[in-house]
Amino acid sequence: MRVLLINPGMNLERLGRVAGLLEPMPCIGVAYLAATLEQAGIHVRAVDMFAEGLGAAQVLERVMRFRPDVVGFTVMTPSAPVVTTLAGKIRQAAPATRIVLGGVHADVFASELVASGDADVVVHGEGEHAIVELVQAWAGGSEDLSGISGITWMADGQPQRTAERPLNTQLDDLPYPAWHLLPVHRYGLLPFADIARPVLTISASRGCPYRCDYCSLLHSHGKSYRRRDLTRVVDEYEFMVDRFGVKQIGFVDPIFPLNKTDLPTFCEELLRRKLPDRCVWLSETRADRLDPETCRLMYAAGCRRVLLGIESGSVRLLDNVNKKLNPEQIREGVANARAAGIQTVGLFMIGLPGETPELTRQTVEFAVELDLDFAKFAITVPFPGSKLFEDAWQKTLFRDDWENYVTFNTDPDALVWHPPGYDPRELIQLQRWSLRRFYLRPRQIRRQLFELKTLKPANVLHGLYGMMP
Repeated sequence: MRVLLINPGMNLERLGRVAGLLEPMPCIGVAYLAATLEQAGIHVRAVDMFAEGLGAAQVLERVMRFRPDVVGFTVMTPSAPVVTTLAGKIRQAAPATRIVLGGVHADVFASELVASGDADVVVHGEGEHAIVELVQAWAGGSEDLSGISGITWMADGQPQRTAERPLNTQLDDLPYPAWHLLPVHRYGLLPFADIARPVLTISASRGCPYRCDYCSLLHSHGKSYRRRDLTRVVDEYEFMVDRFGVKQIGFVDPIFPLNKTDLPTFCEELLRRKLPDRCVWLSETRADRLDPETCRLMYAAGCRRVLLGIESGSVRLLDNVNKKLNPEQIREGVANARAAGIQTVGLFMIGLPGETPELTRQTVEFAVELDLDFAKFAITVPFPGSKLFEDAWQKTLFRDDWENYVTFNTDPDALVWHPPGYDPRELIQLQRWSLRRFYLRPRQIRRQLFELKTLKPANVLHGLYGMMP
């Protein structure tokens, strides 16, 4: 059996002026799936549509050249229309090819996707073991998939969901992601997250103990937090530095490190192997996890930047989305990181439930007060899989134009959701104002040009264009 895994692109026109700031990020989910298929002795190849700059016709050409028995797509909400288009073209050109979908969006709309013919099978949650079992079943001539847990498929003319697959608690048994099948030297993170190239990502844990209403990760990694042995994580870190010449690692965990007790082992092992001299790292975490000792350990071990999900400067708005964080904790965490020498990126959401234009301005002024190194102001989107989506779907949302489920959108009529009473035109204008207010300050301009030196000239030009009224 031959399997082709595809990381689909999306309609970048939906991002308007900020599309030029977007760059292809390492698709670690596809890399993990490819690795488990390889480990099972299955012939697999991978295509990253966005990273390689491919259109639908070029992807179809790759499909026909490789002649796969199975094509798998990872589906995020904004890329869903592209997947539908590609699935239709594959059905027409190679009708015997099986199509398997995974990812949060496919998980939520599994019945519709198999009933419409966009997919033969949708895999729910973590797909490494399920995809191997599916391919092995088809290779053995079986058409009865009822014994494969964690999937939705068509049986007797109706979508059928099999028994829930238990969460994988043995993450260290998974092989390293198959980065050798992907265009690793084309990857970055985001302009505010890139420190050195090449860059790849590591997953040290799955799941999250928090329940923020806007987060859809529970559909992909589950509610139960599971972590890998951190010495094994350092083994992978060293392998990627040696094998791919990686200069920066980005940890894709929702929060890393989560447990302070794990941190000394991880940091000491990095230092013992002298890896901070060869490669730096960054992670996303919570401000209330950044006490002075944690920050000192992280910096000594090569952490140079942290992404902080701050969301808002309003206690009421943070409570509205079950963030369980307050502005004073945020101030303290940012100050601790700065004192240790770690650069900070604040991730903010505007247009949260209950928000008004005045509260948006309050959030932006909070970002300025924190004196972060970078800030991102994203318009709130109720992504499928999140509680925010579940609360809004069929109540106040009614929008299935998936390509418009993006956090930067220049068309007020295409804005999929906004707080009641908040004019979408004003929300878009305030998003642009927030960028101008944060970045066009003498202190911030000086920092970007002479201290951080992270943003390339093209980034600056695209950013300035995106800030224009």
